[in-house]
Amino acid sequence: MNEELYLALEKIFNEIRAELQTFPTNFYEQILREEIEGGYFGDAVKKIFATLDDVEQNLILRALKLQELSQGRKLMFRLATQSLFPTARVYFNAGKFLMYLPDAKTDSALNKIELLKILFMDVSNAEIDLYFERHFGIFGTPQTMHLDEMILY
Repeated sequence: MNEELYLALEKIFNEIRAELQTFPTNFYEQILREEIEGGYFGDAVKKIFATLDDVEQNLILRALKLQELSQGRKLMFRLATQSLFPTARVYFNAGKFLMYLPDAKTDSALNKIELLKILFMDVSNAEIDLYFERHFGIFGTPQTMHLDEMILY
């Protein structure tokens, strides 16, 4: 290869690399953040998202990015839920989600669930049964089978 051409290509490559380094590493997530904060997903999402701390916001943004790339709404709903609520158990049964949160029912938790529903559940089949503190019973899972403290599915 001609040395002059090689040097010209190397200069162009270095300029492109320098330009790319000025982009945020999470460029896609930044676009999603701007859409949420700009009200693209509605005022409710904008308000609830603003109440999350930075770590929770970043977890939501990463899950949204993965959802868009994989088009896997059920999986992403579960992953996003378990990111914000690590002790939660999320099941999909008979066309709806069953969610157990061992914590007390709070406005903050309900707002986070609402945000997850809006962002990650397909509106055509957005049905969820939510349980706080007491797990629901699942046949074949003995630790959930307390007849005086549960709902059976």
